[in-house]
Amino acid sequence: MTQNKIADLYRWVDSSTTDEKFPSTAFQIGTDSQGHAVYMGRAYFNNTLSPVHVVPQRKIAYLPNDGKEHTVEKFQLLCLNHFKWVPSTAGKILPGAVQGGRNPYGLPLYVAKVSYQESSIVGVIHPLAEYCSFPYQGKQVTTQNHQALVSHFYDE
Repeated sequence: MTQNKIADLYRWVDSSTTDEKFPSTAFQIGTDSQGHAVYMGRAYFNNTLSPVHVVPQRKIAYLPNDGKEHTVEKFQLLCLNHFKWVPSTAGKILPGAVQGGRNPYGLPLYVAKVSYQESSIVGVIHPLAEYCSFPYQGKQVTTQNHQALVSHFYDE
């Protein structure tokens, strides 16, 4: 399946921290350490369209950038549940990987999930840097071990 056909299996829906209700098809990646649902999103920040993790109960979305954790109020939610999490390492881009954004140079950024300090956190796979980064307690943290989001329908 081509990258264009994979993109047809999901859509990004505009949302914000002030929205009272999320779409029923919003993609939940897990929960945080307090048991709040965490959803997959993306947002523009510093000329970068980046994956973010959205915590509706906190009315906030988080992303890693420039060595720090940042918050955004406007974002897009990933909708439709045609995905699976696949273990990955060192920024490897798996077949069917979901692209969550682009860096300022136009290079793709891919969606990851990291389990850290009893929380599920959306991460960013940086293919050229060969790592995954994620926001945590005001900082940008990197790891070699993460899970990549891939389409269930990808034919390997």
